[in-house]
Amino acid sequence: MNDLMEKSSKNPKLLGTSEGIDRISYLPDDILHNILACLDIFDVVHLSILSKRWNYIWSTMPYLYFDIFRFGNERINRPKDCEMVKTFNDFINWILITQCVENLVCFKLCCGNLFDEGAIFRWIRVATRRNVQELVLRFDPAETFELPYCVAISESLRVLKLRLDGAILKLPNHMGFSQLKLLHLEEVELSNEHLTSCLFSKCPVLEKLILEECILETMTVLDIASTSLVYVAIKSDVKDGEIYRNCNVKISCPNLKVLKYGAPIAKDIVLENLFSIEVVHIVFVNPCGPVEELGRLVHKMIKNVPSTSALKLCINSISGLHSVSREVRNFPVTFYNLKSLKLTVGIDESWMQVMMLLLKYSPNLEILNLFSHENFDWDKNRKMHDPSEGIVCLESHLKLIKLTDFMYEENEMELLRFFLKNAQVLEKLIIVWADNADISEEASEEVLKCPRTSSHVVVTFLDFKPKPSSPYRYNMV
Repeated sequence: MNDLMEKSSKNPKLLGTSEGIDRISYLPDDILHNILACLDIFDVVHLSILSKRWNYIWSTMPYLYFDIFRFGNERINRPKDCEMVKTFNDFINWILITQCVENLVCFKLCCGNLFDEGAIFRWIRVATRRNVQELVLRFDPAETFELPYCVAISESLRVLKLRLDGAILKLPNHMGFSQLKLLHLEEVELSNEHLTSCLFSKCPVLEKLILEECILETMTVLDIASTSLVYVAIKSDVKDGEIYRNCNVKISCPNLKVLKYGAPIAKDIVLENLFSIEVVHIVFVNPCGPVEELGRLVHKMIKNVPSTSALKLCINSISGLHSVSREVRNFPVTFYNLKSLKLTVGIDESWMQVMMLLLKYSPNLEILNLFSHENFDWDKNRKMHDPSEGIVCLESHLKLIKLTDFMYEENEMELLRFFLKNAQVLEKLIIVWADNADISEEASEEVLKCPRTSSHVVVTFLDFKPKPSSPYRYNMV
C-alpha cells in the first residue's frame, strides 16, 4: 500500500491532482456505498485496513451480499467443509451484530444447502427488522420452504427474489407486501393455486413479475390477475415439455405493457383484458402435441393483444400458424399499433405465407427482424406474394429490415429481391451473415446489385455475434 501511495504521489494521473489527494476516499458515503454494492461484503470488510475512513464505510454499508461459494472457493481456497461453513456462519453473525445500519438497501444470501432453516430465518428476520428494500435469497432447502411471515408483512420491501433449486414454496395465508414492486421466483415449485393467485393479485403496487424455471407440475391453473402489473415474464427451458401440459395459464392485467412467454406449451393460455399491452413475446420451448393445436393457441393469443406495438414469434409458433393458415386466413383483428415484428422462420414458402399474412394485417409496421432458422428448396414457379393483394406497410411504412443468420442461399436471395422490389420507403436493410457461412466479397456485391424501389435504402453487412449464455435462436424472451 505504501508503494502504491509513493507511485501515486509521483504520478498525478493516479490521483487526479498534483497534490496527491485521495479523491476516492473523500467521495460522499452514498456514492462509495453504490460503488461497492456489487462486491461480497467479505471484500468490503477487507477494505477497512486502508484507513479509518474505509472502516467507517464498511460498517455503514447498506448493501450486504453473502455468497458462501465465493467465500469458500476464492478466499479460503478449500472445499466447503464443516469448519468453513461454521466460519461463514460466524462471519454473517458478526457482520449483523457489528454493523450500525438501520435501513438496508439490499440483503443477498447465497448458501446452497449448507445451513438449516433456523439460521436462514434468523438472518431474514434481521434484514426485515432493518427495513430491507431488496431481499435476494438463493439456497437449496432440504424440504418445503415456508416464506417467513416477517417478509410478507414487511412495509419496506420493494424487491423479492427467491431461488430454491426446485423446492416447494409455501406461502403464508396472510398476504401483505404493501410496497412490493418486483417479484422474481426462480426454480421454485408452486403448488397452492389459491395462495399463488392471491400473491399476484393482492400485492397493491406489484409492477414486475418474473417466473423463471418454475415448476407447475401439480398446478391445474396459474392465475395472474392484477391491476398493478405492467411486466410479466414466464421463462423455462426445461427439456420435458409435458410438465406444463396439465396447467392452464390465465393472464388478466388491464395495465400490463410487456408479456414474455418463453416456456413449454401449457394446456391452455388465456389472455384477457390486456388493454395496455405494448410488447408480446411468444416462444414455445420443446412443444409436444399436434402442430394444429399449437397453431390455434398462437392465433388465439395474438388476436387478444391487438394493441401491441412489438411482437416476437418463434419458429414453432410460425409452424403452428401455417398448419391452420386456412382457418386464420382472415384475421378478425388488424394490428394497427404494431411497429416492430420479429420472427424466427425457415426460408421457404410455408413460413413466408405466414409472414406475408402478418405483414398484411400490420399496416403501420416499421421494423421487421427475421431470424433464419433453416433453408429449403425454393419453387421458382411459385410467387411469394400475390401482387393483387396490397400490403400497406410495404408501400408506406416499413423502413428497416434485418435478416440474421443469412447464408447467401437462393431462397434467401429471393426474399431479399422481394423486399427491395416492394418496400417502397425502405431506409435500411441489414444482413447479418451466419457464423458458419463461407461468404465472399462477390456475395455482398451481388446483393448490392439487386434492383430496389426505394431510392435511399442503405444495405449493411454484419458478422454474426450470438449472445452468450443462451442459444441464439431461442434467446427471444
